[in-house]
Amino acid sequence: MKKNYLKIIAVVLLCWTAVEANAQMNHKWTIGVKGGWNWTNIDRSNLGRIDETYSPLGSFDFGIQAKFAFTNWLAIRADLDIMSRSFRMDRNLHYLDPVYTRYSNDYLMLPLMADFSFGGRKLRGHAYAGGFGGFWMKASMQGKTYWMTDYYVYFDDFNESREFNSEDQRFIAGAVGGLGLSYAFFGSTEASPIISLDALYYYDLVSHHKGYAHLSDPRYLNTFSITLGISCSF
Repeated sequence: MKKNYLKIIAVVLLCWTAVEANAQMNHKWTIGVKGGWNWTNIDRSNLGRIDETYSPLGSFDFGIQAKFAFTNWLAIRADLDIMSRSFRMDRNLHYLDPVYTRYSNDYLMLPLMADFSFGGRKLRGHAYAGGFGGFWMKASMQGKTYWMTDYYVYFDDFNESREFNSEDQRFIAGAVGGLGLSYAFFGSTEASPIISLDALYYYDLVSHHKGYAHLSDPRYLNTFSITLGISCSF
């Protein structure tokens, strides 16, 4: 009877050791840097602005990324990015065709996402889903404006920083998700360098404009980002 108990205890200890070893193998940190390009569009009502046309513009996106893996298919990922979210407004009245404004907005972004991965030891696919918070750090405008006399319309170029005011909402939040690919040069071994390519979509749920006293004018930015990263697991 004692031998049976000893066998059961030995099996339990062996199973516990295997589970613990597997947990240690899967519970990995991955830290790295990333950089790339994005395209941003503004979602804004055209009420009272039928002569304005908005279009997306490209800009930069770079930062650091950290990931903690719970299993070989599930991880939590957090990034800290500097992201420029730019868009353009054109006046579509015939005599104002040259008039436009390019808006450049620099944000500090903190996306937090679940990372669902699949594939082999080296090449893996990723599906991301989560949310983000952001802080509007800097704003500038560049373009061509106009002024009129009784007989002529004159155009002037401008390029200036924009001061924030009480109508600006500098803290924003939203949803983020996307897909990615990663390649670990040495597979799942410790300290393996990893390159990754991610495509993420940032969807604002908080307007960056609070509105006027008697007029609601919500403005949401939507950004599609493509970044290339390099990281190391340990």
